[in-house]
Amino acid sequence: MTRLQLPGLDGSNPLGFMAALGLLRVLSRETPSARLGFLDDGSCQAFIEGHANEVVDSVVRDAEQAASSSLWLLSYEKLEKKGSKTVADLKAPPKEFEKFLRDRIEHWRRGDREGAAYAAAYGTSLARDGKDNTKPTAFHFTAANQEFLKAVEESRRSVESEWVRQSLMEGHASRPGSNLRWDPAAERNWALMANNPNDEGTSVDAPLEWLAFRGLPLFPCFPENAGIRARVVTTAITRRRDETRFEWPLWSVPTSLHTTASLVRLDWSKLRADARARGVFAVCRSELRRTTQGFGNFSPAVVES
Repeated sequence: MTRLQLPGLDGSNPLGFMAALGLLRVLSRETPSARLGFLDDGSCQAFIEGHANEVVDSVVRDAEQAASSSLWLLSYEKLEKKGSKTVADLKAPPKEFEKFLRDRIEHWRRGDREGAAYAAAYGTSLARDGKDNTKPTAFHFTAANQEFLKAVEESRRSVESEWVRQSLMEGHASRPGSNLRWDPAAERNWALMANNPNDEGTSVDAPLEWLAFRGLPLFPCFPENAGIRARVVTTAITRRRDETRFEWPLWSVPTSLHTTASLVRLDWSKLRADARARGVFAVCRSELRRTTQGFGNFSPAVVES
């Protein structure tokens, strides 16, 4: 079976791993026999097997088709001193989030599961943050005036063939633009930098960001302690005392989308001793860091084989 190696998708990087999952979701729509694996040679590079079409074309086609489907888009009107504005973010007022959930459930009942998959990945209708808005997934790293889904849409619009080819086949394909802060290299903590990061702007690997967003439905959210103090629990995110981690496996035997979903939803903090027996050659973990303003970032990953 033909194997396509993807040097731009580093499975030991949170963004690279999530983009690999998103790529598998995209390709599986066209070719259900598509499989994903990672090289057990120290590089942790992703590879695809079983996909019948050109991968770059498939990614571009997916981004183009997503423009005509708003099932993943959660937007609402936000009142401000000068009036109202449309916001595309996950920290929606509870009534708006519940409306979004009900609508996506209706689509699911009619056979379109995509919207419901994203709704489950965004949060729950029970958990609230300190401002009594919806408490979103732990993968929500934007804050202040930044809008999570606005950044996603900017990346989607930027996806084109040459950039996709460079992102997947070469890597290091960042250009100026907004990002979701899922790449540890995107951390811009002023206290750790020689210059004010606001003077330098931000950069984005748009094809990888779009694909990582496409992988987000593999990490659904669940409510815990349902009631007044309910909180949101995100798949693959664990909390140990004061530390919050993203933990994920890397496997060398290529797996289908359904098997991949099962792998990422296991608690690898408790299964490291059995990893090899399950076909997993490494378990990665990356700490979630948040500033006092609410911005998040992943730390560089620790890889344990």
